[in-house]
Parts: sequence; C-alpha cells; structure tokens
Amino acid sequence: MTKNDHIQALIIARLETMPENLAISIGKDGNFNKKDLIKHVKKADAIGKKMVKVELNYLRSLKTITQSAINNA
Repeated sequence: MTKNDHIQALIIARLETMPENLAISIGKDGNFNKKDLIKHVKKADAIGKKMVKVELNYLRSLKTITQSAINNA
C-alpha cells in the first residue's frame, strides 16, 4: 500500500463516521453527502482531492494545537 493509499483510507474512515444525513458544502462545487464524498475520494477526482486536502489540514491543525497545549501545560 502506498502513502496515498493510506491517506485515502484514513479520509474514507473519517468520512464513514459522519452521520448519514450530514451534507458538506465545498464552495462552488456544491453540497455533498457522506456517500458522495466517499465515492469522490475513492475516484481521486477534483472533489475527492479537495476533501483529502481539507481533512489533512484539519488533522495537522489538531497536531499543532495538541503540541501547543502540552508545551504550555
């Protein structure tokens, strides 16, 4: 499994935890439900790549916040 495969699997796992009725708006691209987002991530199309980028940025920010909190404790 490549690094990209692992990242894709991570993002799909995170999306699978979302409630079924939740929709996410991706700017001018429109609103997407959980199933649609998973399909786009699996296809690695433009929407899927945007979702991966957003999720990775979120996870990186959590790391930074956690490190900051630990350092200031």
